[in-house]
Amino acid sequence: MKRLRFPARLAAIASCALFVGSPIPAQEPPPVQPGPAPFMIAPPAPTPASPVPPATPASVPVPETSPTPASALLFKPLLPAARVTLEGESDVRSWAFYLTQDEAAADLNLDVAFQNALVVMPEASRLTVRINGERVSEMPIASSDRLKRSSIALRKGLLRTGQNTISFEAMQRHRIDCTVGSTYELWTRIDGAGTRLAFRNASARPFALRSLDDLPAIGADEGGLTTIAIVAPGAGRASAANSILAVAQALALRGRYGQVAVSVTEQLPARTRPGTLTVALGTSEEMRALLGALTADAGGRSFVGFVPNPQKSTDLLLVTGEGWPDLEALIAKFLTAPVARPANINRKTMETASWHVPDAPFISDKQAIRFSELGIPTQESTGRRMRVRAIVAMPGDFYANAYGEATLYLDGAYSQEVLPGDSRIEVFVNGNVAATVPLNATTGGLLQQFPITVPLRHFRPGINEIWIEAVTLAKSDLACGPGATLAGKSRFALFDTTVLSIPNFAKIGVSPNLGAVAGTGFPYSVASRVALVMGRQDNANLSAAATLLARIARNASRPLAVDLLAGTAAVGDRPALIVGAAGQMPAGLLPRIGIADNVRATWPQRADAVVVTPDAEGAAVFDAVINRLQGREATPEASGGDAPTTEAIRDRWRSSLGGPLARYFIGFDQWLQRTFDLSFAQLRAPSRAPSLYEPAEGTELIAAQAADPDTRQVWTAFIARRDETLQSAVSRIVSPGNWAGMAGKITAFRGAQEAHVISADSTSFVMTRPFNLANMRLVFANWMSSNIGIYALALLIACIGLGIGTSLMLGRLGRRS
Repeated sequence: MKRLRFPARLAAIASCALFVGSPIPAQEPPPVQPGPAPFMIAPPAPTPASPVPPATPASVPVPETSPTPASALLFKPLLPAARVTLEGESDVRSWAFYLTQDEAAADLNLDVAFQNALVVMPEASRLTVRINGERVSEMPIASSDRLKRSSIALRKGLLRTGQNTISFEAMQRHRIDCTVGSTYELWTRIDGAGTRLAFRNASARPFALRSLDDLPAIGADEGGLTTIAIVAPGAGRASAANSILAVAQALALRGRYGQVAVSVTEQLPARTRPGTLTVALGTSEEMRALLGALTADAGGRSFVGFVPNPQKSTDLLLVTGEGWPDLEALIAKFLTAPVARPANINRKTMETASWHVPDAPFISDKQAIRFSELGIPTQESTGRRMRVRAIVAMPGDFYANAYGEATLYLDGAYSQEVLPGDSRIEVFVNGNVAATVPLNATTGGLLQQFPITVPLRHFRPGINEIWIEAVTLAKSDLACGPGATLAGKSRFALFDTTVLSIPNFAKIGVSPNLGAVAGTGFPYSVASRVALVMGRQDNANLSAAATLLARIARNASRPLAVDLLAGTAAVGDRPALIVGAAGQMPAGLLPRIGIADNVRATWPQRADAVVVTPDAEGAAVFDAVINRLQGREATPEASGGDAPTTEAIRDRWRSSLGGPLARYFIGFDQWLQRTFDLSFAQLRAPSRAPSLYEPAEGTELIAAQAADPDTRQVWTAFIARRDETLQSAVSRIVSPGNWAGMAGKITAFRGAQEAHVISADSTSFVMTRPFNLANMRLVFANWMSSNIGIYALALLIACIGLGIGTSLMLGRLGRRS
């Protein structure tokens, strides 16, 4: 009977496609006049009982108009990325945006553009938008064939100067399927280019940037990127480079920008797009030549502040002084000092407001956090799968990859309609299944501080994303009659008194570990001085270095004190950052960080095939639906995952070719992995043979880390394939998705979104805290758990020693019988 459902579902999907017209296009088609939602099988659902405030008008679809010139800045993009996707039966995304005093007082419209999956039922699915906690729009999710555009007039007084929050809430139901698997087919995608604040009377008065406190109001562009354009006529001089790097870090921190790209030029840009901060940096003489006559405040003395832009664009930030020593003192006092933090003082939170509110709590020791503190309210679910997301942050010296367990004390309840056995609670940490607990009571249950163990090995330094999912199947789902997918009685309740308890964990740095650099900027975040070596002293290298330092400073929550050096010989006892193209690297440098030296000559000249990265949210999602309907399972490589490892392929061939005895040992090994998370592979001695990396076809940038053999300091290098692609390649890898994917000793970036990680053959420890017996016990326990072969050998030796000692003692003191 199960096989007969696939043709029926395919026919239903095909009939839906006939009703809505053409399939989902690859590119956005021109908007049309609003019409009825596709596949309307019933009158539109009535609005919920809670009314929209009278002052808030309903969403009104508007036709597309001609693009606004970027220089006019008549709109303000709102999304933290090019697209924000709401998935499943219920999902919420919330983040912060910032406004100046003039912007908050202006007449504003909220423009929203979205598209949804074909299988979403428009009669029962709603998209709700809230600003500062007030609902400003609620609309049906009924636009599977094109982007739906709506414009909502915002009431006066709703927006405020400084930080504001916006949230998108999606409640979605499937058209025809009642299975848990079908909930993964539900999605609504918010478009970054069409979702923005639009100024109705933008020409009435200028929107001035009044002080440095307005820096966060620069915002981002339609893709979530903030560009800091530093115009420095003296950028070619070595004395200017340190000031440029300090300004880039300080502005990224003071502006609270989620994704930053720095561009260093010597002339003012002709056009200014949304999300661009223009900085004029140089001596007073250079600024007069660049801008003409300076204002009275800026003339003849050191000055930092906003001034009118000669290009008739938004105000630019002027940083000037009589000489470069004056500039360095000015930057240190007014830009760097307000965001500086001592390296030995732990922060309380890690800022995530640009893409998630509230900020992530920074867990540096044993701590218990309630869900209410993580922004998760008490909520009920009427669907088959409810999920909530929590964000926490770990320090850079977090070391618990094989030892330690957190505990989730769950407060919740599930109804008697929930089928036991098939229903469960699942916990995911950074995309990995960390815990699964079945719901077995036939009469429902009330969970009060119900403990769920979550291994710490799934956590990592920096941001950690935790998903809690409640899968609740009912008898009505098995029958799946008409209207069965509609909301009914509540099946599961989650209370905000749920607690996530993190125990004490080992704290010691590990090198090489690019994941720590990506997470918290470690070890540079705790270093008093950082050495920077660039492949060449030019604007492209300076832009790339400033972009990387701005990203690391954001993750470290403090600006780094940088010493720009001409070569690695002067690095000394400091951690080092190396930035440049392969052809710019001196001979002998690349092997010190694990890369073959011949890469300098062969890689830039090699003719690789063009790498086309699949659209993870478009074609891949559609293909996954088709594969599921046809009952096929794609290989990990075809779906964009990791290819099978050598050991996995070897075990598969061994199991197919070995005799009964070999198959018995393989079965026993698999049982050990399932039951105790152990395997015979852990008894193998790790390979110590040094190997130098050569980039695979299509690789555009390599991030590599190693410990300098002379000083044991950490060196991290970012090597681009060609000189002309250095700046663009670095701007791509600092995007949140690529940056979070860095790990191991080498990460090779191939295309726009693909990264290949090479784990370290051997690692070394970096002491970050004073010696403590309790901490060292945790370090030793974790290390032994990671090296089970050595642990087993030590245990065997200890048993043999105990036996010999006992025998000798009894021989001397015992009585022979």
